Amino acid sequence: MKFIDKEYISNTLFKRKEDAHKGDFGKVLIYAGSVGMAGAAILCGKAALRTGVGLARYLITEERKEILPILQIAVPEATCMTINNFQEIDYSEYKAIVCGCGLGKSSEVAAGLSVILDNFENVLVLDADALNVIATSPSLIDKMRNSLAEIIITPHAGEAKRLLDTCEGISGLSGRKNAVCALAERFDCIAVLKGSGTLIAQKRIGSEDDSALEKDYTKDGSFSIFENTTGNPGMATGGSGDVLSGIIASLAAQGYSALDAARMGVFLHGRAGDLVAKAVGEMSVTASDIISLIPAAILECYKEES
Repeated sequence: MKFIDKEYISNTLFKRKEDAHKGDFGKVLIYAGSVGMAGAAILCGKAALRTGVGLARYLITEERKEILPILQIAVPEATCMTINNFQEIDYSEYKAIVCGCGLGKSSEVAAGLSVILDNFENVLVLDADALNVIATSPSLIDKMRNSLAEIIITPHAGEAKRLLDTCEGISGLSGRKNAVCALAERFDCIAVLKGSGTLIAQKRIGSEDDSALEKDYTKDGSFSIFENTTGNPGMATGGSGDVLSGIIASLAAQGYSALDAARMGVFLHGRAGDLVAKAVGEMSVTASDIISLIPAAILECYKEES
């Protein structure tokens, strides 16, 4: 297992060319938010923009049209696209799509995810309700495994249990390592298991499949596993996960690999949270505070010019 630290971020983070324009930093499509949960979409979009994506666009469907004016006002830097059918979308426009934050678990969501999994070929970040819908749909699990997209999932422990269809608790480093690898194997994806010392796992090319529920991955060399070194208990607050999803999708849209986007995302998210906790104390950390200090977390990681 390797640790995700500042040195890795500094060696990976690139500076922008002087003649760059917004088209150089990608577009992210955000399928998030619903009536009563528009805040999740707002946090995701603001985090994506603060992390540097060129354009953030919200995907609005007929079922969720009431949140359009909320998003337009709350995130004026983002655009909104209204659709009647998920087949209308030009998926080649986007380097990253993020789905699930505050989305709800309606039949529309399942249908939308199905079309996205069939048609999208870049980095797809799945969180929250997207994962809850997938957990109860064998057909969507099959589509994930066969999708041409590079998929990143970002469950917390409760969502991980549902995805693995297990009643066993996920605790301790050994248990968490086992779970994150089981997730990466079952869904053929990069798995991000949120929590203290967030873990990331990706299956190594050429490794053989095995049971995702019976194997002891702590003794297995077929997975690359990474542990984050930033973050604090104050980040255990509503909306924090929505911020992380936006950060990861933003980095992927800017051209970082899916694995680098996940690793850099969890580090910068945690570091921003640490800066907030230092300023206001762990009890007072909010997701909006974390977004406000993403720039400071990024600035810390730039290498000094020689």
